[in-house]
Order: sequence, then structure tokens, then C-alpha cells
Amino acid sequence: MLGRWIGGFFGSILWMLFPSSSRERSIRLSFLVLLILAVSVASLAFREVSINIPGFSQLDRGGSGPLGLKLGLDLRGGGHLVYQADTATRVEVVFGEELTARQITDAANELQIPVSVKPKGNNVFGIRSDDLDAETRDRLEKGLKEKFDSLQTFQAIETPAPTPDQMEGVLDIINRRVNAFGTEEPIIQTIGDDRIIVQLPGATGSITRITFSEPVEREDLLSVLARIELRFNSLDQEDNRRFKLKTNTLSSAKKSELLQALGDQLGVKIDSFQVVSGIDEAKALIGETAQLEFKERTCSDQFCLDFEDADIGLTGDDLERADVVVDSRTGVGWAISIQFNNRGSDIFSDLTRRIAGVETKRIAILLDDEVLLAPVSRAWIRDGRSEITGNFTREEARKNSIQLESGALPVPLKIIQESDVDALLGSASLKKSLIAGMIGLGLVMVFMVAYYRMAGVVAAISLVVYSLIVLAIFKMFPITLTLSHIGGFILSIGMAVDANVLIFERMKEEVRIGRTLASSMEVGFNRAWPAIRDGNVSTLITCLVLIWFGDRLGGGLITGFAISLAVGVMASMFTAVVVSRNLLQLLAWIGLGRRINLFTPEGLRRAGDASVGGS
Repeated sequence: MLGRWIGGFFGSILWMLFPSSSRERSIRLSFLVLLILAVSVASLAFREVSINIPGFSQLDRGGSGPLGLKLGLDLRGGGHLVYQADTATRVEVVFGEELTARQITDAANELQIPVSVKPKGNNVFGIRSDDLDAETRDRLEKGLKEKFDSLQTFQAIETPAPTPDQMEGVLDIINRRVNAFGTEEPIIQTIGDDRIIVQLPGATGSITRITFSEPVEREDLLSVLARIELRFNSLDQEDNRRFKLKTNTLSSAKKSELLQALGDQLGVKIDSFQVVSGIDEAKALIGETAQLEFKERTCSDQFCLDFEDADIGLTGDDLERADVVVDSRTGVGWAISIQFNNRGSDIFSDLTRRIAGVETKRIAILLDDEVLLAPVSRAWIRDGRSEITGNFTREEARKNSIQLESGALPVPLKIIQESDVDALLGSASLKKSLIAGMIGLGLVMVFMVAYYRMAGVVAAISLVVYSLIVLAIFKMFPITLTLSHIGGFILSIGMAVDANVLIFERMKEEVRIGRTLASSMEVGFNRAWPAIRDGNVSTLITCLVLIWFGDRLGGGLITGFAISLAVGVMASMFTAVVVSRNLLQLLAWIGLGRRINLFTPEGLRRAGDASVGGS
């Protein structure tokens, strides 16, 4: 029923667009096909495509792959990271004297307890470690008391499991951080309740700069690299003391092994050892805690085109919660309710007292130095509870509240898996995939021409048009291609010719009973259409199911395969029903319709030609 409805809708649209005679309709369709083909070829002819139409957002497309296509992790190479919400126990300590995080870290190191320390204001520090069990906490508390007599509070804090909204907020923060890093088409998604997968195409490879205190021979350095079996792409020598080594991304263990081997085997002091890696920079960026800040903004005029921001000491640590609420002033629309802790309430009260009603003053709310909101203050807020209004939709208010609360209550992450996909492997995979696709397309075209003759030539032309349309769709949407996408595309090539086979076989049957080519073509298309429609619609339904499951189960391979197959199926329906049909009509009208033998795969005898002999 669904297939019949879609088929009827598709046919109705064509007849609505082209309601005139069949010949005029065919001419119009020819112009439409040529226009689509021209747009497809133009989009693929240039690696970078930029379209700027007044009144519309600028369209910029292009990637690092062939024809400007965007390549995914497995084809381009890059980094693959898996993070998990860190719910380990933490400790909050309060001292009665001015101390620094460095002093507390050094004291913990003396106890052989590796920790990270974060200042939280007023001599309050947060301490976390990979293993802070009860025994370790007791030992740390005792050691800090012996080291610092002013220790007032030592409180263990259990970190609850993250909520879905918190994970969504962390996902948004990572997206903005990674895009600021410049990674092209990152894949960032949640897996389960507390994990995030980050795939960074192109963020691969390391450059290691080494400076020795004395001259070193290049051959000696090559010998060291060979002993530790370090594969590298190049070794450049700037002078006899400075070298630049290009490798795949180095793990922490490999960096340590290289540094130790250079010191032990060369016997020369190393003045500088610096490793710069795309994935390492991304990891450092992702790993930092989101910085949510509230600042006093002074505008040069009421439109606030020019302004200056002043730090008031109010941060995300002072924000207890942010919720979506109905605008209390109007009773309609949506607003964001915020609530500060005691310290934040005092700072916020002093701020709103000074700037309430002042047109040139704003409260700038920044997340990672990016402005989220900059509302004015209409009244003096004394209790730290306020509403941010601004004609928000419910979704806008929800998104902003998640960003605010994620900045105030960041979910700490720890990396549990890291891998590097070699770009050389990606290039080889892409090359083999392209060769397989071209061979598959060529074999199908050869078979169609050899068996169906002139009709096969029509099918071959339709396949070329189909391929150009699909590749143009991949580029202009854009779709980041992975091996699974290419697998779906190659499979869809065989399915693209399936509709032509059904049509040509129906045509052959009509020719057998004595119809002309034009009549056989028309009847053949009409009788083959229900089978084409039902087969393709059932495939599209399967693709939708695969996309639905893949999106929820984190199955990138499943989703990519289903998307490319669905695009291929829809493009094949267009080329079979419009391109092939129109080409056959044109061939019939230019006089080839009388050469029936050019369109049949075998020497057929017309129904009226048969005779019975007798004595």
C-alpha cells in the first residue's frame, strides 16, 4: 500500500509538471535531465565549491578526497578516541592559609599519590586521582595535615553517574572544541549512558623536533630508530644539532621509549624534545574542563556594537542549576531559570545592583570564551535566582540551559581507548574501492550493451548519469564517505540496472506480439513500474530501519551503508523512470524505432511472420 502510494505520487508529480503531449513532455524532461546532469558535473568539476546567493546562507563544499569529496576516518586516516565519564571519588580540601595547587600537588607526590589539583576559590581545592580508595584518602589526609597545619576540611565527594542532559552538554562542548581545533567533519557521538566516541579524520601523524647539545651524525640517529623499530616517514636535518622526525601519531609509551633510547645510545645531552601531534592537540583540547564565566559588559552605545568585558570573579562553579521554565513575566514563551550558590549570589547581587536599568550594561555569559548570552539586567537580584528571557523557543531555551549547566557541572572524562588509523591504509583502501567500483560499473555496462544492444547503450548512459548524480549528492549535502558508504554505493550500482532489466524484458515481450518500438516501450514501462516501485520501496524501508538502529546503537558502519544505499536507490529510480525512458522515446522518434532488431537481445520473429507449411 505504501509503495503504491509513493509510486502514484511520483507519477502524479511528473504529469503535473509536464501535462502536455508525450513528445513535448519528453523534450521538457530532456532539458530537466540535462540541467541536473550539468549541475552534477559542475559540482564535481571543482574541488572547492562556494555559492553565495543574497538572502541565503553561503554554501561552501569541498574535501580532501577525489572530486572534492569528504573522506572519513578509515579512508583519510586520523584519530579514534573513546572517553568515559569519570565517576571516581574526589576530595575537596579547605585551608586556612594562602596555598597554591602546585604546593598541594608536590605534597601528594611526596606521599607517592599522583593527583590533579584544581583551585575552587577562597583556599578551596578539588583533588582527584585515578585511585582514591578509603585507605589512600586516609593517607593523603594525614600527609596534608602534617605538611600544612592550616588544613580545615578534608571531604570525600562521590561523583554521581551523569544524566542524559549532562552527556548532551558534554557532547556539545566537545563538538565546539574540536571544530575550533579545525578537524574536518569529526564524528562525535555518545555510546551507552556514559561514553563518548570521537573520530577525528586528518588528526594523525606527529612531528618530533629534537635539539642536541652537541653535533650528531644522521646515520647514528637512524641506527637508534632502527633499534627501537620506530617506523617513520621522513627525517630532516636542519643542521648537525637539530632534527625533525615525521612519524605516525606516537603514543605516550613510544615517546618515552624514543627519548630514553636517544639519551642512552647516543650519549649526547638532549636540549629539546618536542612532539607535536594533531590528535594530541585535540586530546588536550577535549580534556580541559569547560570554562563558564559571567562578566560585566560595558557597551559604547545601546546597540552594544563595541564593548569591553570586565572580570567579576563569577564562574560556572558558582552556578548551581539552570532550567527551562515558562516566562514568568508574560506567562507565554520560554525562559531560562538560573540559581547561584551563596558566593555566586553575593557577586550576582552586587552586579545587578550596579547595572540594573543601565542601557549600556550587559551580563556577558561566556563558555570557553564564546558568548552564549548577553542579557540586560532589569532589576536588582538579591537572592541569586533569576530568569533569562529573550523570545526563546523551547528548544533554544533547553539548549542554552544544557550549555549553562554543563559549564557549571562538567562531566569529567577519562580516555579509555586511543587508536590511530594510518592515512596510508586509508589511501590504499580508497584506491581499491574506487577500482572495484569502476570495474563493477564497467562490467555491468558491457553486459547490458552486449545483451540488450541499443537498449543496453541507453542503460549504460543512465548508469553514468546515475553515478554522477549520486557523487554530486555525496559532495553537496555533504556526506563524509567511509568504506561502508562506498560498499553501499557499489551495491547500488547493481541495483540501479535492475529497473532497466525489468523494463527491457517487458519491452521484449511486447515486441514479440507485434507492437512497434514506441508502443512496446510505453507498455513495457507501465507494466514494469509496479515491480520497480515495490522493490525499491522495500529496500528504502530496510535502509530506514538500518539507519534507525545504527543511530541508536552507535553503528557507524551500518548507518553509512544504509545512507549510501538509500541515496543510490532513489537516484536509480529517477534514472530508470526518467532518463532511460526518455532516451528510448527519443531514439524511437529519430527513426531507430523501425530497427527493432537493434533493441532485442535475440533474433525475434514477429507474431505475424510465422507460417505453417504443408504438402
